[in-house]
Amino acid sequence: MLDSAIFWVFAIVGVGAALGAVFNRSVINAALCLIAVFMSIAGFYVLNNADFLAIAQIIIYAVGLTIIMLFAIMFTGDKPMDLRKVNRMSRLAYGIIIAYVLALVLRGSASLPVASTPAISSDLAMRLKTEGSTLLLGELLFSQYALPFELASILLLAAMIGAIVIAKKRFVESESELLGDVRLAVDLSSAPPADAIEGLRQKRLLEHQERKDALQEQNVTDETEPEKAGSSSR
Repeated sequence: MLDSAIFWVFAIVGVGAALGAVFNRSVINAALCLIAVFMSIAGFYVLNNADFLAIAQIIIYAVGLTIIMLFAIMFTGDKPMDLRKVNRMSRLAYGIIIAYVLALVLRGSASLPVASTPAISSDLAMRLKTEGSTLLLGELLFSQYALPFELASILLLAAMIGAIVIAKKRFVESESELLGDVRLAVDLSSAPPADAIEGLRQKRLLEHQERKDALQEQNVTDETEPEKAGSSSR
């Protein structure tokens, strides 16, 4: 009786939070609703004695993935989503395509043979009920599946290094570029005077502005030359 009541509480909270994540125009509020959805799913795992899946759901999805989304929202700004006007015929076409694909998926899943789950032994069922699934999964990961576990960690490390390299910032007009090859000494006593550095900085800024003005003049000249050629041909 208590398990059924807890299940319905998680179900109502999960469905309500999912609707809030879909229909809420504020991206931050939608992300918070998504956290509630992930926590409700973790509650379902706990009710089914899958404690490892529940903790993984909280750590990876409810905490890790949602925090990354919130950081992305912070950098882009919390703005209401634009309600774009879509043609009714295009909506109808999208609905027909989605319904057709869903019908194909349902038909394919119905034609597949029903897979029967193998029955577990009574000793394993007792261990799952008393010790939980975390201990058994840990024994399998570090004994039978140790090599695939380590290969997966290397793959994730390579993906993380690649993401860092791709996302590395490149400063085009930074202070280091404007100053050129000037390098300040670590020791403050041997550093150049402040007025010399400021003078060099102003010189570099002036040169940069002159190059920019020359480039703009060249672009204007390139645009006017075809017009002069056309007028002379006339």
